[in-house]
Amino acid sequence: MTHAPFLPKIKKAGALAICQVQHLAQARTVLMEGADIIVAQGTEAGGHGGGRSTLPLVPAVVDIVVNSGRNVPVVAAGGITDGRGLAAALMLCADGVLMGTRFYVASEALASPGAKQRVVAASGDDTLRTTVFDLARGYNWPQEYTGRAVRNRFADAWHGREDALAANDGERARYAEAAARGDTDITVVFAGEGIDLIHAIEPAATILAHVIRGAEAAIARTASIRR
Repeated sequence: MTHAPFLPKIKKAGALAICQVQHLAQARTVLMEGADIIVAQGTEAGGHGGGRSTLPLVPAVVDIVVNSGRNVPVVAAGGITDGRGLAAALMLCADGVLMGTRFYVASEALASPGAKQRVVAASGDDTLRTTVFDLARGYNWPQEYTGRAVRNRFADAWHGREDALAANDGERARYAEAAARGDTDITVVFAGEGIDLIHAIEPAATILAHVIRGAEAAIARTASIRR
């Protein structure tokens, strides 16, 4: 993977280049190419990603940056949905976290009410990594990037039968019709494994306050144990 065609344009525009990586070779590449921020994304994340888990990936990426002598922040992503996850990421020496699924269900988020309710009602056990939703939508993602989504009737019918789905024009047309009417039992709802910890649709400011308080409490508990 290379970001080389894009990074010079981003820099010229005066914008920050935030590069998300799923394995160490990618981290080395974007660091060399001039990334301003590196997001180390574990496979627990919702949406498209790779196969490395967040817990071992993040400190390994941090070490690559530290050993390079460059001052590039590393942000942890993948399955982080509350203050304990933020505290854990900080203990791994990440500079912060990226929480996609948690804010996907914020009141202000543009996701449909049905999609938000499905995330709140589901468990991390109900998610899977699959390519069936990309096939249904005609998206040509590289094979190694599956998408973690909440399991639904469509996934149950076609996961493991991807070749048959790719050849079924009628089923893909029916998927498009379901998407148009917002049927989340057919259409994709991307979400990470951390949805066990999401219990309500709340304003973003409330979510942020809960996360910060939870992280402070977790760090304080760790400090008291060390004493």
